[in-house]
Amino acid sequence: MRHMAVLLALGLSACVAAPVADAGPARCDVTIRFGSYGAGIDHALADKVAAAIKVDRDIARAERKPWGREGEFDQCLTAKPGRDAKAMYARYRAMLPGKSLKAPTSIEGPDGLRFETIAPM
Repeated sequence: MRHMAVLLALGLSACVAAPVADAGPARCDVTIRFGSYGAGIDHALADKVAAAIKVDRDIARAERKPWGREGEFDQCLTAKPGRDAKAMYARYRAMLPGKSLKAPTSIEGPDGLRFETIAPM
């Protein structure tokens, strides 16, 4: 019985002392959501945004987070310290069409900034 208590105590202390591997989800200063009307995302727009991200010197981190069955994903952008996330939002917002027959796309930024393409009627 004593051995069992010692093993239990060692096991619990190992759990308490274990470092936290995941610090939680990354902060997104700007999130671009590529959705689908049932036939996939707007690939041309996604490629255009990806090319801009590659050369954007204001971005510290860019992460693509898939979520759908038709290629849908969120593009999470984190600004470098001291960079203007609102200006970054404005640049990517300017790339999105006002109306899209291909697929819905939306963008969210700091201070509640939000825009989404208008669906076909």
